[in-house]
Amino acid sequence: MRDNIKKILYIILLIWTVIALFIVYKKVEFPFVYEFVVSYVICLLLVGLYSLITILLNMRKLNWRTMRKILIKFIIISFAFWACNVLFTYLTKGELILVNKILSSIIASFGLTFGELIFFKKDIA
Repeated sequence: MRDNIKKILYIILLIWTVIALFIVYKKVEFPFVYEFVVSYVICLLLVGLYSLITILLNMRKLNWRTMRKILIKFIIISFAFWACNVLFTYLTKGELILVNKILSSIIASFGLTFGELIFFKKDIA
C-alpha cells in the first residue's frame, strides 16, 4: 500500500512538472498560473524533503560494508560530474572556473547514488 502511494506521488509530481514547464515556457497568462507554479515549487520541496528523510532512514538499515560502497560511488560520481562540467564549460566558453559547478555535481551524484534507497526493501549488496 505504501509503495503504491509513493508511485502515485511521483507520477503526480511528474505530470505536474510537465504542466509547469509548459506554463513557464509558453508564458501562459491565466489568473491561476502564478498560484499553480508556486504550489508546484512547494510540492517539489516537500517531496524532496520526504525523499531525503526516507533515504536517511533507510541508510540506517544498511550494513557498514554496503554503506562504504555507496559512499565511494557517491564521491567518484560527484568528482566525475564536476570534472565533466568544468571541462565542458572550458571548451564552450573558454573560462576555467573550478568552484562554480561543485554544488550541482554533488546534488546530481547524491540523487543517482542514494536515490535507490527511496524504494529500498531489503539489503542492497
